[in-house]
Amino acid sequence: MTSKTIFLICLFWASSFYSLNAVAKDHFPLLTYECNTAKDFLLITNTLLKNGKEKDFKYSDADGTYSPWDLVEIENGKIIDARSLTKKCKLSSKEFTVIFEPHIFSYNLDGTCGASISTAITILANDISIIERKPFEFHCLGNTDIITGIKVIGTTGEIKTRTEPKYKYY
Repeated sequence: MTSKTIFLICLFWASSFYSLNAVAKDHFPLLTYECNTAKDFLLITNTLLKNGKEKDFKYSDADGTYSPWDLVEIENGKIIDARSLTKKCKLSSKEFTVIFEPHIFSYNLDGTCGASISTAITILANDISIIERKPFEFHCLGNTDIITGIKVIGTTGEIKTRTEPKYKYY
C-alpha cells in the first residue's frame, strides 16, 4: 500500500512538472520597439513566437526585441522579482519615454495562469503620462482583446492602438 501511494505521488508530481513545462514552452511573447526618427513614429508590437521560431530566436536590444520573461527573476518555480525596461524616443514634436513592465498573472508558475506572462506599458510625452500602465493582456483566461500594436505619430502625437481577440492571438 505504501509503495503504491509513493508511486502515485511521484507520478502526480512528475505529470505536474511536465505539464507546467509544456504550457510554458507554448508561450513566448515577443515585444518589438522601433523609434523611427526619419519617418517620425514610434512603434511597439506584441506578438508570440510559435511554430518552432521560439527555439532559435535571440532577443536583442540592438534589434529592439524583448521578452517579458527577461524582466522577471524566477526561483523555485516562483517569480520573486520584476524590473522594468525604459526606452526613449525623440520625435519631431516631443520626447517619448516608453516603460515596459511584466504583467504577471500569478507569481507561482504552476497552474494555468502561472505559465503565462504579458507586458504592461507606460508612455510619457515630455515626462507627462499619455498612457498610464496599460497591460497588453488583461486576463490570462477568457477571450478579451489583446493589444498587438501601439503607434505614436510624432507630428501630431496621435496614438493608434491595434487589438485582436485572444483566440486569434494564440
